Amino acid sequence: MDPSELDALKSGQMSSDTQDKQQANAQTQRNEEERQTLLAQILEPDARERLGRIALVKGELARGVEDMLIRMARMNQIRKKVTEDELKDMLEDISTKNRQETKIIVSRKEFDDSDDDEEYDF
Repeated sequence: MDPSELDALKSGQMSSDTQDKQQANAQTQRNEEERQTLLAQILEPDARERLGRIALVKGELARGVEDMLIRMARMNQIRKKVTEDELKDMLEDISTKNRQETKIIVSRKEFDDSDDDEEYDF
């Protein structure tokens, strides 16, 4: 093969790879915009603000709550906008389910200290 043909093949492959990446990024962006629009319809502004603050600290938790809210909305389980207090209740329920009970066991080694057994005569 000619070097010019190799260059043409490489540039063709690169452009198709670049196009695929651009299409994937555009699809991801559209999905995220749709998600944010749906959350705006589901949540009151105070609840959205709280969820945004939670996302800064615990992104996975916020994403899970968002997924749960979207799922509930699509199944028509949410009849009105979710308030901040309702969101707090949901978060509390989730945290109690995920909370692991911490149990600390202190085991002390016993030493056979012969000094303690002796009686001192003064």
